[in-house]
Amino acid sequence: MMNDRGENSEIWLRGNMRPAVVMAAVFTLVCGGLLASLWLADTPPAPLMVGLVRAFCVITATVMATFLVAASRARLERVGDTLRVRLALFRSQDVPLDVVECFFLGSHPLEQPGTVPDDLPTHRVGTLVVRLAERAVEWHERLTMSEWGTWHDGAIVCDGRWCEPLSADLVRTLTRRLVEAKRTLANGPPSEGHGSTGQTPVGVGP
Repeated sequence: MMNDRGENSEIWLRGNMRPAVVMAAVFTLVCGGLLASLWLADTPPAPLMVGLVRAFCVITATVMATFLVAASRARLERVGDTLRVRLALFRSQDVPLDVVECFFLGSHPLEQPGTVPDDLPTHRVGTLVVRLAERAVEWHERLTMSEWGTWHDGAIVCDGRWCEPLSADLVRTLTRRLVEAKRTLANGPPSEGHGSTGQTPVGVGP
């Protein structure tokens, strides 16, 4: 399939918009409440207050629209001989497929107030881990938006709350796709639409 850049690509892990939609709904209620308070005020509000509220609402709407678009994009997408990873709002990373070793399920504890044990299943969130080769030291760490995942020590960790549901079947599918992609690339030049530049990929826009 063609992505929004006109590239021949394959989505491997979809994003999850539901948390972003909930956040957008909350901010919509806040903005609606502020506008209603101005409209229903007993005395006309000061022009400065009206301007501030309007500016807040416009900025909030712009930020949330941008966030919704970013949240809807795939977390993992195969583009040619690379795996495009999106764990930040405005930046993605094209990782060479030959340094991607495997996928597996994991989990990490949620931050809890007080002294709640971290090993309780109800207080952990599922993750998908993408393991990179030890030799690929230049790919071992990148900056991410921590809510979406982390990228340290050669492990890309996708937070399960911000992607499609995680399961053993999904990991098997990802593993099969990775093996097939590597076999295809090893057997000959990439097919049309999956061309390689021969250069080390760098971070690109979303």
